[in-house]
Amino acid sequence: MLNGFWRVLCATLILTVSVVTPNFADEIKDFRDGHIYKTIPSGSLNWFSQDLSFRKTANFSDENGHSFYRDDRWKLSCPEGTRLPDALDWDKLIHDKFMGPRKIQNMKAFVGGSSMGYYKFEEDDVVNKRDYAAYYAAVGEVGTQVMMLDVKRGVAKLVQIEDADAVQVRCVSDRDLLAEKGVSKKDMILTDKRDGKKYKVELRAGKVWMKSNLAFSLSSEKQCYMEDWSSCERYGRYYTYGEALRACPVGWHLPDDGEWRDFQKERSSIDWESLGRGGCHDWDGYCDGTATGHYWSSTSILKNMGRSWEFRRLVRDIDRTDENVHKGLYVRCVANLQD
Repeated sequence: MLNGFWRVLCATLILTVSVVTPNFADEIKDFRDGHIYKTIPSGSLNWFSQDLSFRKTANFSDENGHSFYRDDRWKLSCPEGTRLPDALDWDKLIHDKFMGPRKIQNMKAFVGGSSMGYYKFEEDDVVNKRDYAAYYAAVGEVGTQVMMLDVKRGVAKLVQIEDADAVQVRCVSDRDLLAEKGVSKKDMILTDKRDGKKYKVELRAGKVWMKSNLAFSLSSEKQCYMEDWSSCERYGRYYTYGEALRACPVGWHLPDDGEWRDFQKERSSIDWESLGRGGCHDWDGYCDGTATGHYWSSTSILKNMGRSWEFRRLVRDIDRTDENVHKGLYVRCVANLQD
């Protein structure tokens, strides 16, 4: 068995280097033909990062195997659980991915191996209207509307084509934003894949917050209130400021001062019994564990000090202080739903 020193050392190494793959599907399988599509998250949607290649609904396939679809087959072509993006979806993607100094590079990366241009059916011939743009289907209210991505100039805009013209298709699906953070929507429980511990969470101030204190990398009773293991089971473990900055699971983070400000604005819904207990580890002593709970933020204003928040249960009050980075305080992790 490991003695106390080696248990603490191993826990420190785990806390420093632990890396976990995010808990969400980054690919979609089309069960009609077995094709697998990688996805790109943007806002509330996952976008196919490759062009649709379902041949049974395609009107035309070029010599490189790219499939093109007329508008009467667009909505029939996306796999089950996905759909064709509309003009608003495209607009949100453009503002998310194709703005700023790297818009051309980002657009080229999105277009990837897409075929440039679109196809016109003229009498008995199929003609490619080739240029420096890729054309994709977009649900529209008027005419046959497509999104043109000009990879030479980094320009994206909706244009009209003829009904008989065929373009490529990118499908989208709704993101399960909670599942991406490791949260079960059914019971609102976060499972930390690093150690299997589970935490109740809540939606608060537009973000997902843990409702109990983090207990990751717990290895010594010295990390607990009054050096009592049962206190760690009840309150979680103490972290120094440096430990707290890297303690949260992948996709989660230590809240900054502004996020704590937003959290405590809804005073009537604060769980004082949970937040206002467990105290803190103050050098060789402890803060009042029956009536206070002390929490790190990621904000640091003064040298060797970290901004902290103290919840005082009995008087229903909150203090914001700057504490020495070596003190032991609790961690509540928070996650942005779309990042």
